[in-house]
Amino acid sequence: GFIQGEELQDVQKMLAAVKRGVKPPPCKGKEACDEYCNSPDNMEVCMNFAIEAGFMNEEEKEGAQKMLQAVKKGVNPPACRGKEECDIYCSEDSHIEECMKFAEAAGFMTPEQAEMARKTGGKGPGGCKGKNECEAFCNNPDNQETCFNFGKEHGMIPEADLRQMEQGKQKFQESLNQAPAE
Repeated sequence: GFIQGEELQDVQKMLAAVKRGVKPPPCKGKEACDEYCNSPDNMEVCMNFAIEAGFMNEEEKEGAQKMLQAVKKGVNPPACRGKEECDIYCSEDSHIEECMKFAEAAGFMTPEQAEMARKTGGKGPGGCKGKNECEAFCNNPDNQETCFNFGKEHGMIPEADLRQMEQGKQKFQESLNQAPAE
């Protein structure tokens, strides 16, 4: 009765994995294991055990495997844990390059996405962050000019499209100038 709830479930998962022959990380206690597993040198052992013990859902497994790929390439993860903490950490200007390098090496971003994030400082028009926030900002008709100008300034709109838009704008203005006053 010393262990209950989620902690009991975790211990049972861990024991089941050990009984199946899965070797746990060489640490004792949550704090010691957190410290041990935060070192890039030990991540593979810890993540493999967490996967085998069932501590991760499918999405977390996929992310962990991508992180391991980056670590094996010699690119250490940013000094943060979990999506929320890393979103905050990586939104700071001083950490953008570190985060982009890791995200690209891990396959969380394409090289093109990483380059665009570097160009824009990780922020979109109006200071938005992330695809959902920026789409919501740009879908607001009041912000469309801001979004267009942002895309133009950061090379997000192909040159051919810009020329076509400019020609369309000129034709529209010519039509307005030739239209009867009424």
